[in-house]
Amino acid sequence: MMRSNTTDTSETGITDAAIAESAVRLPAVVRAEGNRLKGEQSLYLQQHAHNPVDWYPWGEEALQRARAEDKPIFLSIGYSSCHWCHVMENEVFERDDVAAFLNEHFIAIKVDREERPDLDAVYMQALQMMTGSGGWPLNVLLTSDLRPFFGATYVPAEQFLEAARALSEAYAGDRAKVDEVGAELHKLVAGDPTPDGAAAALSPELPAQAAAGASLAFDEEWGGFGHRQKFPVPPRWRFLLHHYRLTGDAEVGRMLHLTLNRMGDGGIHDHVGGGFHRYTVERSWTVPHFEKMLYDNAQLASLYSEAAVVFKDANYGLIARGALDFMLDELADPAGGFYASFDADSDGEEGSFYVWTPAELRIAAGPAAGDALAALLGVTAEGNFEGASVLTRRASLIELEQRLGIGEDKLAGLLDKWRPALKEHRAQRVAPALDRKIVTAWNGLALEALALGHSVFGEERYREAAQRTADFLWESHRREDGGLWRASTAGQVSGEGILDDYALLALGLLALFEATGDAVQLKRALMLIDYAVEHFAHPRAGFYLTPAEHEAPLGRQVVIHDSVEPSGSAAMLLALQRAAAITGREDYRAKVTDALSTYADTLATDGLELAAWQDVALLELSPLYTVVIAGDGKSAATRELLTAAREQAAPYALVVHLPVAGASQELAALAPALADKRAADDGTPRAYVCRYGSCQAPTADPAEMLAQLGAGWLH
Repeated sequence: MMRSNTTDTSETGITDAAIAESAVRLPAVVRAEGNRLKGEQSLYLQQHAHNPVDWYPWGEEALQRARAEDKPIFLSIGYSSCHWCHVMENEVFERDDVAAFLNEHFIAIKVDREERPDLDAVYMQALQMMTGSGGWPLNVLLTSDLRPFFGATYVPAEQFLEAARALSEAYAGDRAKVDEVGAELHKLVAGDPTPDGAAAALSPELPAQAAAGASLAFDEEWGGFGHRQKFPVPPRWRFLLHHYRLTGDAEVGRMLHLTLNRMGDGGIHDHVGGGFHRYTVERSWTVPHFEKMLYDNAQLASLYSEAAVVFKDANYGLIARGALDFMLDELADPAGGFYASFDADSDGEEGSFYVWTPAELRIAAGPAAGDALAALLGVTAEGNFEGASVLTRRASLIELEQRLGIGEDKLAGLLDKWRPALKEHRAQRVAPALDRKIVTAWNGLALEALALGHSVFGEERYREAAQRTADFLWESHRREDGGLWRASTAGQVSGEGILDDYALLALGLLALFEATGDAVQLKRALMLIDYAVEHFAHPRAGFYLTPAEHEAPLGRQVVIHDSVEPSGSAAMLLALQRAAAITGREDYRAKVTDALSTYADTLATDGLELAAWQDVALLELSPLYTVVIAGDGKSAATRELLTAAREQAAPYALVVHLPVAGASQELAALAPALADKRAADDGTPRAYVCRYGSCQAPTADPAEMLAQLGAGWLH
């Protein structure tokens, strides 16, 4: 039964027309006509636009109605490629009895976490405080003033309906208790984690201590962290790789090798189409949740590109290029930018696009080759996933040679030979849904991966794609006031940029500047950094997640811990650190050292949970070089120096290319530290290896340059 509304509309700002529109609609009507999501651009919201639940998008209309009618808000947050979000939609939100109860007793709001990560961060923290765990779909009940008082992830329909009835009754009949719970959670969520005591000295042993803690959760058999599910967590492995490059720590090197090998030969790696799935549901990296996310593939491409250099492992290079090519082939928007993700499901079946049977391999490659491929890729009659097989590359070539009578060389190249045929066969299946949302932060990660790929592998198409993406984002995701939009879909922007968007895009632009020498990219990166310093900086140290002008429901958040991506705060510190090394700006570096000192005790206690911060600390405590190479970019001598420097993929060496006469007036204004660097009078290129303005003697010898920039590092 609908509550009567006697609120004075002059006080709430809600018009009579809006009140009439807010009347409870029957589920059948909502299903037929669509709910209030039907005008949204987000694929995730569109997927729910014809649920019988009368969903609202997050916005003033829904929030005002909740206040005017004093109804609790049912807030459900997810994303388009989330498998359990689809399950809950089909099993719960498509039920008329569930919808009827929600429509009458709650204001139901749907949020795409990829468009509004600020809301997701706030209410995920609340959920974790309530339940001790988190995940998606994220379902929370809020008071009309947006304070959470109940939360859960996936809940079956009958249990969901039972809980909704009990909580609705509690909201109406025991409001004092509900408000008490909401107030307590609000207090906890709104707490500022920034230390307010005296800053501590940054111990040189801090990064090493964090690296030593990696063994505590390490899986000695399969690599990675944890023993139930396996997530790649690239920020941790990138920090550990940098620690290994600095120290030569054999134990960390062993963990890196095992993890990179097991991920690379496991089912989390798509051996036909390239790239990686989001995570596996068991410890051996074999059976994934089949989503494919841009942020995973960009970061893992960077990780494997650098690892290929450090360990001189050609297979790591092939894996990196496979991920980059997957991004270019399947996630790239023709106008520029990269799409967010592929769904786990195909036509309602999880993973059906990716798995194989022996019979299908025989059809795709012929009987003899199909049988050999089945043996090579671990495809069996019984399968490893619901009667079919997720492909792996764990078969012993020596054993297969003896069993099949095929030479080891031919076996090693068998998949490469037949991969086009397998891709063609797979393309005939129902493909998973593609979310064409372009997320600023994730595209920043893609920029960095492409720029690094260009530097390491010399692929011109990676540079071209990075340039196209940088131009697209600058033209389409930048607001008139200099700020950023979070995302766009089909040309329609959505969501205000959060700290991660500014930081990761700035890092991507800096990487592109290094890979190309294009001063425009440096200028863009510095503009984003300066905007973030002005609008996001915390008064003590570090940064808020959202800008000062942004209305945060429970107060502005400070997020320092990494997720599968580096925290925005750590990424911004890394951007400041790298920009300081290039430009010579002491104010940039001071913000880095202040933040590291302020959080020194937290870094000591939280270890790898702050892996991206540890990476910044490692680079601050170790030699960080700027390699300035001045010379004609068309000359063989200049190219030799540039290639030698860039292909090191060294996080501790920022490479800048200048013309023979040195930096232009515009570039010198942006980066005064570059102003006096030029080629020899006869045009011979010079390489200057500098550390925050202090340079060694210039050289034209690539070997001497590499010796200078490697001082203090083992790899």
